[in-house]
Amino acid sequence: MKEVPLTLADIGMINGTRFVIGTGVGLLLADKMDHKTRKAVSISLLVSGILFSIPMGMSFLGKLRSAHTPRPHIPEEHAA
Repeated sequence: MKEVPLTLADIGMINGTRFVIGTGVGLLLADKMDHKTRKAVSISLLVSGILFSIPMGMSFLGKLRSAHTPRPHIPEEHAA
Protein backbone atom coordinates (compact mmCIF):
# COMPACT_ATOMS: atom_id res chain seq x y z
CA MET A 1 0.00 0.00 0.00
CA LYS A 2 1.29 3.45 -0.90
CA GLU A 3 1.42 6.16 1.73
CA VAL A 4 1.17 9.83 0.83
CA PRO A 5 1.90 12.50 3.42
CA LEU A 6 -1.09 14.83 3.76
CA THR A 7 -1.21 17.97 5.83
CA LEU A 8 -4.15 18.90 8.01
CA ALA A 9 -5.11 21.53 5.43
CA ASP A 10 -5.19 18.87 2.67
CA ILE A 11 -7.46 16.65 4.75
CA GLY A 12 -9.71 19.62 5.54
CA MET A 13 -10.03 20.55 1.88
CA ILE A 14 -10.84 16.97 0.90
CA ASN A 15 -13.54 16.73 3.56
CA GLY A 16 -14.88 20.19 2.70
CA THR A 17 -15.34 19.40 -0.97
CA ARG A 18 -16.96 16.07 -0.15
CA PHE A 19 -19.37 17.91 2.14
CA VAL A 20 -20.24 20.48 -0.54
CA ILE A 21 -20.81 17.81 -3.19
CA GLY A 22 -22.89 15.73 -0.78
CA THR A 23 -24.99 18.73 0.18
CA GLY A 24 -25.63 19.50 -3.49
CA VAL A 25 -26.72 15.93 -4.18
CA GLY A 26 -28.87 15.90 -1.05
CA LEU A 27 -30.64 19.08 -2.12
CA LEU A 28 -31.28 17.64 -5.57
CA LEU A 29 -32.92 14.59 -4.02
CA ALA A 30 -34.82 16.42 -1.26
CA ASP A 31 -38.16 18.11 -1.64
CA LYS A 32 -37.84 20.81 1.03
CA MET A 33 -37.54 24.00 -1.10
CA ASP A 34 -39.28 25.15 -4.22
CA HIS A 35 -38.00 23.49 -7.38
CA LYS A 36 -36.21 26.46 -9.02
CA THR A 37 -34.32 27.50 -5.89
CA ARG A 38 -33.38 23.93 -4.96
CA LYS A 39 -32.08 23.20 -8.45
CA ALA A 40 -30.03 26.42 -8.65
CA VAL A 41 -28.44 25.97 -5.23
CA SER A 42 -27.71 22.28 -5.66
CA ILE A 43 -26.15 22.66 -9.10
CA SER A 44 -24.02 25.55 -7.81
CA LEU A 45 -22.80 23.40 -4.91
CA LEU A 46 -22.07 20.44 -7.18
CA VAL A 47 -20.14 22.52 -9.70
CA SER A 48 -18.12 24.36 -7.04
CA GLY A 49 -17.30 21.09 -5.26
CA ILE A 50 -16.14 19.48 -8.48
CA LEU A 51 -14.12 22.53 -9.53
CA PHE A 52 -12.35 22.64 -6.16
CA SER A 53 -11.67 18.91 -6.34
CA ILE A 54 -9.70 19.15 -9.59
CA PRO A 55 -6.70 21.16 -8.27
CA MET A 56 -6.69 19.11 -5.06
CA GLY A 57 -6.58 15.91 -7.07
CA MET A 58 -3.71 17.24 -9.17
CA SER A 59 -1.84 18.22 -6.00
CA PHE A 60 -2.49 14.81 -4.48
CA LEU A 61 -1.19 13.05 -7.61
CA GLY A 62 1.90 15.28 -7.56
CA LYS A 63 2.59 14.31 -3.95
CA LEU A 64 2.01 10.66 -4.82
CA ARG A 65 4.54 10.80 -7.65
CA SER A 66 7.14 12.75 -5.67
CA ALA A 67 6.83 10.43 -2.68
CA HIS A 68 7.77 7.42 -4.81
CA THR A 69 10.54 8.78 -7.00
CA PRO A 70 13.97 7.50 -6.08
CA ARG A 71 16.13 10.15 -4.49
CA PRO A 72 19.76 10.37 -5.51
CA HIS A 73 22.17 8.99 -2.97
CA ILE A 74 24.54 11.62 -1.62
CA PRO A 75 27.55 10.32 0.33
CA GLU A 76 27.70 11.64 3.88
CA GLU A 77 31.04 13.37 3.35
CA HIS A 78 29.41 15.53 0.61
CA ALA A 79 26.20 16.26 2.46
CA ALA A 80 25.76 19.76 3.86
